[in-house]
Order: sequence, then C-alpha cells, then structure tokens
Amino acid sequence: MAMSRKDLPDECWEIIFNKLHQQHHSLLESPSLSCKRFLSITNTLRTSLQIFTDPALIPLSALFSRFPNLDSIYLRFFRNGDINRLITDIATSDLNLETLDFTGTDGLPLESWRLLGSRMKNIKVLICWNLRTLRDIELVVIADSMPCLEDLDISYPSNDFGSVPELQGRSLGEVGVTDSGIEEVSLKLKSLRKINVSANEFLTDKSLIALSTNCVYLTDIVVLNCLLVTSDGIEFVMRNSTNLSLVSVDGIGFSSLDDCSIRCARNISTLEIHDSVVPDGYLHLLAKAGIPLKSFTLSHCVTLTFSGISSVLSKYSSLKSLSLDGIDVLTDEKMSDLSQYLSALVTICLDLCHNLTELTFFKLAKNCPLLEDISMVGTNLGGGDGATDIVKNPRIKSLNLENNPNLSDECLAKLASVCPSLEVLLVSSCKGITEKGIADFLKSCSTVRSLRIDECEGIKNIGNGFELSKLDFLGATRSGIDDDGLVVIGNRCRRLLNLNLEGCLGVTTVGLKEMLANCEKLRKINLTGCLNVRTETVDWMVFSRPSLREIILSYTSLPSESQRKLFLRHGCLVLSEQARVEAVER
Repeated sequence: MAMSRKDLPDECWEIIFNKLHQQHHSLLESPSLSCKRFLSITNTLRTSLQIFTDPALIPLSALFSRFPNLDSIYLRFFRNGDINRLITDIATSDLNLETLDFTGTDGLPLESWRLLGSRMKNIKVLICWNLRTLRDIELVVIADSMPCLEDLDISYPSNDFGSVPELQGRSLGEVGVTDSGIEEVSLKLKSLRKINVSANEFLTDKSLIALSTNCVYLTDIVVLNCLLVTSDGIEFVMRNSTNLSLVSVDGIGFSSLDDCSIRCARNISTLEIHDSVVPDGYLHLLAKAGIPLKSFTLSHCVTLTFSGISSVLSKYSSLKSLSLDGIDVLTDEKMSDLSQYLSALVTICLDLCHNLTELTFFKLAKNCPLLEDISMVGTNLGGGDGATDIVKNPRIKSLNLENNPNLSDECLAKLASVCPSLEVLLVSSCKGITEKGIADFLKSCSTVRSLRIDECEGIKNIGNGFELSKLDFLGATRSGIDDDGLVVIGNRCRRLLNLNLEGCLGVTTVGLKEMLANCEKLRKINLTGCLNVRTETVDWMVFSRPSLREIILSYTSLPSESQRKLFLRHGCLVLSEQARVEAVER
C-alpha cells in the first residue's frame, strides 16, 4: 500500500529538504510556505544567519526562535545600526553558537561583549577581520570572555585614530594591537589552534614566540603585512610548534632559514609564501624535508629559478593545490615539464604569469586528470602558436580567465571544448571576446551555473538558444548588456538567483520588466549606475517579484528611509553599493 505525504515521518522529510538546502537555501522557500509542518522542519535545517540591517527594524528574538539550530551568525560590515543592542540580543538568546563573524564592524562594545562571553560558552570561531577599532583592550576582553576559542582572526584592522599630532601621548596599545595583547591571548586561550594576525603593524617576533610557546595546539598561523616580523620569528614557530600544519607569510627573507626549521615542521601540509626572497637553496631544502605538503603557494617571490621550483614539485607529486602567481620565470615549455609531477593536482593558480599561453592550459588539462579549478588571470591566453594536442578533461569545473586581452572567441571555444562539465567561467575584462564567443560557449557548456562578463563592453547579450537551467549567477558589471540583452536573459535564465548589472547604461525600466517577468526566482540584483532605471521602478520590482531579497542602487537613487522599511517588511533589503561593496570584495 502506497504511503501518502502525511504518512512520511519528519525524519524522512528532513532528509529530502536537506538535499534541497545543500543546493541553495532558497529552494526551501516553496516547501516552507506549503504547510506549517514543512515550515517547522525547514526552520530546523538553517544553521547560519547573516545580519545586514539594524535590529530595530527586525525583531531578532523572533528570528532566533524561528531558527533554533543556528550555530553561526555573520554580521559582516554591520556599520549602520546599533551593534551594542545586536550583541546583547545574541547574548540573551537561547542559541548555542560556535561561530561569530564581525567582519568590518565598527568595533566591539566591551560591556555587551562581556555579557556575550558569559552566556555563549561554546564559541570556537571568532572572525574580527577589518574592524574599525581593534586594540589591546578589545583583545584582552575577547580572551577573557571566550576561553574556548580555537580559531581567531584579528587581521587588517582599520584603527584610524586621526593625524600624528592627535596620537601623541598615547601608547601603542591604545591605538592598535601590540605584542602585549598577543601575549595575553596566548596565555588565556589555551585551546587556540588557528590565528590570523595580518596587518597588525606593531607586532614583532615576540608575538610569534608567545603564540608558539603558549598555544601548544597551534596548527595554523597567518602573518601577512606585519613588517616588524622577521625570519627569526617564523623559524621559531616552525621549530617549536609541532602541530603546525599551515603557515602563510610575506616579506620574509628565506635565505636565513636553515633545514632544521623545515624538518622540525614535520606536519606542515600548507605553505604559503608571498612577496618574499626565496632562493633556490631554500627550495632544495624544502624538497629534501619530506613534509606532508598538500598545498603550496609561491606568490610574487624573487631570486628563485625554475630549478628550485622543479625540485620542490618533483618531490611533492601528491600536491592538491598549487599557486605560482606572478612567477616570471615560467614559460609554456617549463610548465609542460612541471605538469608531469602534478597528476594529483585539484586546483592551480598561475595568475600574472605573463609568458603563459593556452598551451599551458591544454597541457595541464591533459596531464592533471583530477584538476577541477584553473586560474590564469592576466596571462597571455590567445597568444600561443596553436595547439593540436587537445584532450577533454571532464573534471574541470571552474575557469578564471579574467584580464586576458588576447583571448579571442576562437581560443575561448577551444578552452571550452576541453571542459565539457564546466560550471564556473570568469572572463571579465577580456576585450577580445564578443557576443558570438559567449553564445558559442554557452552552447557547448550548458552546465555552467556562474558566469562573469564584467567590463566586456562588446557583449550586449548572451545569445539566443536553449534554456540555461543551471545558471544562477550572472555578473555583467559595466558590460554592454542592454534591454534586448535582458530579454534574452529572461528567456534563457529562468532560474537565475543573482544578477549584477552595475554600470550597464543600456538597461532601462522596460528591459527590467521584461526580464523579471520570467526570472521568477531572482533574489539579488545590482543596478548601481544604471542611469536609465527610474527610482519608482523599485516599488514595482519589490511588489511584483516577491522572490527578491536584495536590490542595490546608487546612493542618489535610494528611496526614502520609510520606503526602505516598507520594502524590508516585504522581505527585500534595498541599499546602496557603498554599504555593500566591502562585503562583496570580502
């Protein structure tokens, strides 16, 4: 006897809805609206929440009650509301949070932060990237309030306290994070495993020594743009932290590091070296060390040669991820030689290697059968002599080919033919690509779900053809997309979720209405700089397309505050690009 919908237990429906949720959380909207039972089940599946707006506009307590299984809250670039009240609301909820992200907020109000720490005992991940204010006093409160932290990001604080005369008489700890603050953290956060201290300009080797000495479980350390940190501090960490698995540094002279520091770091699986002096001698020592290296980055490093790079890659043939961006010694011929060592590679970045052409691309696709992600931004694609040895690689899912001025329609067609299962393509600022090139690409790669054609003024539409049922993101910033192009998008991209039309001067209200009539699932649209879109169009968009959750406009085109509150009550956040751009870049 067949079971009806009502006969299925909640556990079965939860499995079904979880499959939808894994694809995109928006797919849960329809079932959640069908009945109270499904609403209750889908509410329990949501584990993360991102808050952009003032809690005065939305009763957060109701959201926290609706989603009882939240374990992560993101307040990225929350700068226009009452952060003190928001933290208090989180602290007094019944949630059991593990992750908090305060990226780009104004700062950490100390009293409400202490309350948060006293109520939320299980927070393990805290991200404080790009806070406007982060000093020793905030750092000490974090350490006192959240003793169970395992992952702490305090990188790139703004700390703009005025001109030099205004800073006179203040200690370093009053205007930024110092070695003293880091030492307090290292003494109080005994479970700390991961830390990012990048761009805290007052830190020296003392901070690294304190972290390595006191945090015995330390596995990941990221130290970028800390000009007072030297190779001595890096060497101490590598010698002393036996659990270390990730090191990311820049501006270091590796000529002074000896082989003992490498051999002691026997668990390092990820090594990222940026903008540093890396002689071949160090690379040869690294090759001999026999560490379990799975991810390796050499970015814009100097003094190294092909011999040093080859010695490392030949010894670590099990590498999964490789980044050699900005390494000028690389050529197509040399990359052909290196590719024979990269059979296990899954992702590779060769950005700004100006001598590399599509010949390198074809060789990688042939010799790296597990490769899924290729980035060749700012190379010389289209500048090769022609390739005959072209082999399909169905594993490749993502291509970032941005800023390749020589990339032509013909070359793009060859690249696409190699990747029949491609899902992500970025060709922004590739001026040689035309509408025909994009149209032909979409014919051969119907599985694409994300496409970026920013700064491609020659592309006015993506070409007619069959429906692109997988495409959910289209970025066309300052492209040639006009009303006719929007009609094509509406006809072919009915499952589109996110559309960026910033600076598209050919877009008008007429084209938007045509497109929105068909794109019934669209959730986000950016119309910044679309000068021919009337302000009153926003009203029509919000009320005629209920799927919309975010509309981004130029600051001068924003509706009144009362109108924006009305739109928000209907589920759509209308804001300016100024309030959103930093989060997008992040």
